[in-house]
Amino acid sequence: MKRPIIFLSIFSILFAQRPGDAAVRAGVDAFYNYEFDKSIEILSQARKDFPDHPGVHVTWAAAHWRRNEAYLPQDEIYSNLDANLDEIQKIYEDQLEKFPDHPEYMLYMGTAKGLDARILLGQKKWVPTLYAAFQGFRIIQKAFEKDPYLTDAYLPIGIVEYYAGLSNVLVQAGAGMFGLDASRAEGVRKIEVAATKSKWAWTEAMSILSFIYQFSDINNARGLEVSQTLFDTYPKNFDFHVHYTESLLRNGKLKLAKKELNRLNQQLSKLTPRQQKWFISYLNYVWGHYFFLTGDNDKAIGFINQCIELYDAELDAILANAYLLKGQIHDLNRQRRQAIVAYKNCIQLDNHAHAIILAKQYLDDPYQG
Repeated sequence: MKRPIIFLSIFSILFAQRPGDAAVRAGVDAFYNYEFDKSIEILSQARKDFPDHPGVHVTWAAAHWRRNEAYLPQDEIYSNLDANLDEIQKIYEDQLEKFPDHPEYMLYMGTAKGLDARILLGQKKWVPTLYAAFQGFRIIQKAFEKDPYLTDAYLPIGIVEYYAGLSNVLVQAGAGMFGLDASRAEGVRKIEVAATKSKWAWTEAMSILSFIYQFSDINNARGLEVSQTLFDTYPKNFDFHVHYTESLLRNGKLKLAKKELNRLNQQLSKLTPRQQKWFISYLNYVWGHYFFLTGDNDKAIGFINQCIELYDAELDAILANAYLLKGQIHDLNRQRRQAIVAYKNCIQLDNHAHAIILAKQYLDDPYQG
């Protein structure tokens, strides 16, 4: 699924006003707006100028991660992220030796450890992912106990609770041992707190909510609200733009969605080759969805087949939706055998997408529109 479902946030961050805040904020805004080199330059300098700033190190690691995603193959992305996490965890360990009860240093140390789960998630190692997430969560939990006003801490806590709620009974029982409410609803509630009340974690929280509301726990109206906020704030972020356009489709705003699809076509060529390889399948999916909703199934199936053929993203929620849509189109065309193959391909992805629930339903009862 999109980077997220369900991965520990880059920004479990709560900053009071302190020296270095402006530089870190500028670095954050730059990489969310795809200005990766600018972001790394700002944050690398900030690490030198403000080495005791609680959030600068994990933000620097996140900036490198995002830049690497735009240029490098997946194995190198994981390797570099792992090395950067090792480096910053040592820094946070040193800071906590000096200030053992400092809730913010605990928060960022927990976030850095929790990001180890991101690598495992991409490999679909569900139980190791949750175990790594719990390691980070225990530290964040201590930080939250020391300062219950750390609203940014709601994001990683909510993510772990949501992820546990998706998992099996044994995992849910393990989550309970850590004092977690293994509930998707409670996880979403906490992520919403971070999205609406936190100073720093709100961007990542909204990004995760946009994904959840589109592909997991469907809420089309709220999904459009959060995706539009992200699109308006970071207009150069192609990923945010794709999700905004998909939300327009899911809310029946087809004319506006087509306008944004044409803009996406123009923007695609401005991305790096790696990003183009990643996002071309996303764009084909949204075009396919558009033509499906307008009743042009011939065009829709062409775009959906292109999405499936070219799919090269790390996580595969959109791929699940593409297979689902392909099955629906075949059912409408009375091509039941092809529809069954598409639904089975969707189900085999095993990625907690809502599309899999629908695919199982249509495997038994053909989609009729």
